[in-house]
Amino acid sequence: MAELATMAGQDPALSARILTVANSPAMRRVAEVKSLDKCLVVLGTRLMRTISACLAIQSVFARTTGDLGYNLTGFWAHSLRTAELAYAIASHVDYPDVDEAYLAGLMHDIGQLLLLGGMSDRYGVLLDRSADEAALLNNEDSLLGTDHAAVGAWLIDQWQLSSFMADAVLFHHMPANEIVHADFLSQIVWSADIIGNNKKTDLLQNESNTNIAAITSILGIKLTDAVAIQQLCFERVDKLATALDIQESSQTKTIPYLSTPFEYFRTKLNDSDVAYSRIEALVRDMATMHSLQLSLAELCRENEIVTAVRESARILFGLGKIAFLFVQHDKKSLSGANIGGQSDLFQHIEISLDRVQSLAAAVVLGKQPSSTFDDECQASVSLVDVRIARALKCEGLLYVPMSVRGNNIGIMAYGVSAAQYARILPRLGWMAGFANLAADSIETWRELRRREQELETTLTSRFEQQARKVVHETGNPLGIIKNYLKIVSRKLPDEHDVQQELTILGEEIDRVTQIVRSLGELVETPPATGAFDVNVVIGEMLALYGESLFSSCGIALIKSLEANLSPVGGDRDSFKQILFNIWKNGSEAMPEGGHFIISTRGNIIHDEQHYIEIHLSDSGPGIPQEVMERLFQPLPTNRRPGHFGVGLSIVASMVERLGGQISCQSQAGKGTSFIILLPQPKGCLKE
Repeated sequence: MAELATMAGQDPALSARILTVANSPAMRRVAEVKSLDKCLVVLGTRLMRTISACLAIQSVFARTTGDLGYNLTGFWAHSLRTAELAYAIASHVDYPDVDEAYLAGLMHDIGQLLLLGGMSDRYGVLLDRSADEAALLNNEDSLLGTDHAAVGAWLIDQWQLSSFMADAVLFHHMPANEIVHADFLSQIVWSADIIGNNKKTDLLQNESNTNIAAITSILGIKLTDAVAIQQLCFERVDKLATALDIQESSQTKTIPYLSTPFEYFRTKLNDSDVAYSRIEALVRDMATMHSLQLSLAELCRENEIVTAVRESARILFGLGKIAFLFVQHDKKSLSGANIGGQSDLFQHIEISLDRVQSLAAAVVLGKQPSSTFDDECQASVSLVDVRIARALKCEGLLYVPMSVRGNNIGIMAYGVSAAQYARILPRLGWMAGFANLAADSIETWRELRRREQELETTLTSRFEQQARKVVHETGNPLGIIKNYLKIVSRKLPDEHDVQQELTILGEEIDRVTQIVRSLGELVETPPATGAFDVNVVIGEMLALYGESLFSSCGIALIKSLEANLSPVGGDRDSFKQILFNIWKNGSEAMPEGGHFIISTRGNIIHDEQHYIEIHLSDSGPGIPQEVMERLFQPLPTNRRPGHFGVGLSIVASMVERLGGQISCQSQAGKGTSFIILLPQPKGCLKE
């Protein structure tokens, strides 16, 4: 995740999308997530791959004037420099969230990308007229009535990210006498932008410059430290630029610029062949669908697929307000219930699949997209359609049906304005194909889930039948063995040790009988309650298994049992099973012999509670790191022949059943230790 976060941090657009999705209602858990590595943990690699694929598709296939022919080399390099400097400055001045500083620096000029993509013709003229960012800022103010800093801050506000990050983007061109009164993050990004716009040797030469003097005054950074920070950051960005094939020169602008005159591209686009445009659209759609289908096929839950589809649609079509309504075949209705990331209103919406009742129902039944802005709608706009538009906080709606192999899955509801609908109208065919691809992915997942459930039911039934046979067939021989033990007991002399061992053996047969019987019980039987002496149980188990597990294997047994321990409440048989599993593992780990230590102590205080500690350690080879990472989980059955890999998972569950805790320490070549803490009853605490 750290490596992925480093890679993603080199691209402002990808970083922004990761932040947006990770903090969206569908993904956000508690607090706002502001670091890329934590965002990636929230998203997971599968959803991350989907988002990246969509951004790649968008950049490759979008043939707008703004995308075609613009050189972004200087823009990316300047963004990276500002990000690295903001991070280094934040670290130097002990800013509490250095990742937030990095992202604010990376996105401080993202308003330029938004303006270029949204109004490419007009903004392209401004870019062409501007020699640098300062000139661009003046041109923006005079001709647009706003600037890229304000647009970038507005965009971050729309994404509902940190208000401090939006302020840092908004204020990064403020004069020095005003930035003094800004927040700490804004001052850091402002300073990073100033330092980044100076050449490597210019800071000391421009010491009297108002902006440079303000940096040392505001942040308390010595000029020599600023030079050192600049040098390190520039060297790092040079390495990144090489890796990203960003070849800067001294003449490279830090804003997007055309290598060829702007008018040439305008003419070139207007002269595009119609047939070529159709072929291009077809190839674009096919490539988009194939890439997305591969990404969606890797997702594991329906809500993951819906989230990925929602974010993909936002990226591909530039529409931010999207909701889903799925067909409930048993009720013959549309519903938005149980779909993550949607307004609470959709959880309660249920629309009858009657064509005349709503436009939403008409679109599902007619399997054709329709909008509330169409002159001739498939059905009249009903109150429920108005409610959906209000829930999406939009002027109107575009419904796109989701169907696959003739089956209606539901609809995608886009909240749109009249202007947005006019813009996307030529792409309705693409949007319909995308919705059907989403329907195919969802229906495929549902079908796989249905098959899994059917298979699980079949296997469960077979297992229950087999378990009943096992219970029946093993019950008789176990009963015979126990009866024979009673006969042997009467024939042997009344020697205490021998009779005690036979009694313990009888108890073990009872325990095995109960384990076998539990196979045939659909509901797990609650464990027996009571109290037992830890030392007594250890002694009994050693009397029965000490020879076979330790002595006969050349393993020296070392005991250190504290006397007069308080009794422990819970199931005595569970504790026996814990001991046996750990002893057996330790014995198998030392085929050439060694030593095994068993110790107990009372009155151990942990988290203000009293425990009895059982310490079990061997001198074996230790546990491999890959096993330690999932020690108390069932391991793959093919890990070792004859080993099912469930012993320690059983141990952990039984310790939990006794209300205790278990931990493990292992070192290669030096053995393994298990420490078990079992709660000590309050009334039995010893002074």
